[in-house]
Amino acid sequence: MKNKVELKVQDLLQRASNDKFYIALLREKEGTRSLPILVGLLEAQAIAMYLREVTPERPMLHDLLAGMADAFAINIREVYIYKVKSGVFYSYLVCEQYGQEVNVDARTSDAIAIALHRGCPICIDEELLNTQCMRDEGGGAYSMPITVMNTDVLRGVLQTAIEREDYELAAHLRDVIKEREEGEGINS
Repeated sequence: MKNKVELKVQDLLQRASNDKFYIALLREKEGTRSLPILVGLLEAQAIAMYLREVTPERPMLHDLLAGMADAFAINIREVYIYKVKSGVFYSYLVCEQYGQEVNVDARTSDAIAIALHRGCPICIDEELLNTQCMRDEGGGAYSMPITVMNTDVLRGVLQTAIEREDYELAAHLRDVIKEREEGEGINS
């Protein structure tokens, strides 16, 4: 059994004023590590509504899914973030129906919105959190995983690594950029 860490949605941040993506900042419930997850505009709107406890006039997609779960006696027990690939986090909804557990694949951004709607926990494997979390480096500085940096920023960091002759970092960044470009068009 993997060691799970429970997260809570701490904030929703816009990366840049002209950017169509947001960052859902998840923080461990009993600790100081934070996990930034890139989300699209529509998912960010849903997350913001649930954070502010705003009820829409008509059901949104996440409301519809929750209503269907109720109608078919499906209990959504938790969201589990289980891997990251090419900067994209993968999750599933841990559901139970008539005593049987079923894991349903979900985009992490949608899973977060559903968790907020249902009040169920958001969990991640301890090892995955350690490799992807933001860390307080002291003096107001934070280290951030490359999963939340856009490819142009990574290219700039790659150029700096080459100029500083940090070839190990440069090779790693080159591989991340290549993997990302091969998997373009995938959302969280």
